[in-house]
Amino acid sequence: MEFKKQFRGYNKHMVNEYVKKNDEIIQLKDSEIETLKQAKEALVKQNELLMHRVNITEKTNEEIARLALKEASDLIEKAKRNANMILKESLDYVRTLNSEVEGYKDQAIAFRANVEKMSKDLLDTIDQSEIFYLIKESENQSSEE
Repeated sequence: MEFKKQFRGYNKHMVNEYVKKNDEIIQLKDSEIETLKQAKEALVKQNELLMHRVNITEKTNEEIARLALKEASDLIEKAKRNANMILKESLDYVRTLNSEVEGYKDQAIAFRANVEKMSKDLLDTIDQSEIFYLIKESENQSSEE
């Protein structure tokens, strides 16, 4: 800005106006600086709070992951125990069935032997009966003639 010259220097009124405007600008800038400082402090506090929350969240997530891993491990162990118990029970059941089947085999063999013996006894009885003797004798006579 250029000031008009007058007797004994520059125009006093113009200089005072200029200084007054600059004082207002400085006060405005000072108030703006103060507002920005407060905003900065608020942001720093907010950042610290967020960092604290992030730390808590990370620790919580780690704890949840640890507990989930432990629970999963416990479930796996329980499943293994149950599977082994089921396998043992199944093997016991199969062994029981196997012994029953062996018993049925023995019964079938004994039944077959009884049927064979009964058939043989029946054939012997028929062969020794009088009717069969007469039939044989009659066949023998027919063949001789």
